[in-house]
Amino acid sequence: MSHEAEAENRKRRKTSPSVEQYVESIAQLLKQDRVTNVSDIADACGVSRPAASRSVRELVEKGLAEHKAYGYVTLTPEGQALAERLFARHEILRRFIEEVLQFDSDFADLEACRLEHVLEDTLVNRIEKLSGFLLDSPALSARWRKALKKGLGNP
Repeated sequence: MSHEAEAENRKRRKTSPSVEQYVESIAQLLKQDRVTNVSDIADACGVSRPAASRSVRELVEKGLAEHKAYGYVTLTPEGQALAERLFARHEILRRFIEEVLQFDSDFADLEACRLEHVLEDTLVNRIEKLSGFLLDSPALSARWRKALKKGLGNP
């Protein structure tokens, strides 16, 4: 990929890792309880209520969430679409770390959470293709696992 294409990819990512984390947390809370408020979001993100309130205000300004004073927080269609993209990125990275790199599921989940907000889309797309390529070929997968164990020890 050219430097110009990489720069364009970065411009398209309009949200910071912090904004993405809040959107993802809100989406998860909404899946669990159907409604959520600033206190729930603060608890889920491990921040103070004022910090969560400021972040929710930022999400509203960006058109990713809706919030009435002292009421429930919901995601806009754009916010929900972002959450779904983040969940998909997380799953691609988790699968790669667990199934290809052969780390345990807890480690894979934690690392996927961390990486999903900082890796460029082009890199995540290539990781997905590599995962599919390796996992769709039993012979190649077996060779990879053998080389991994031999070169790095058993993870």
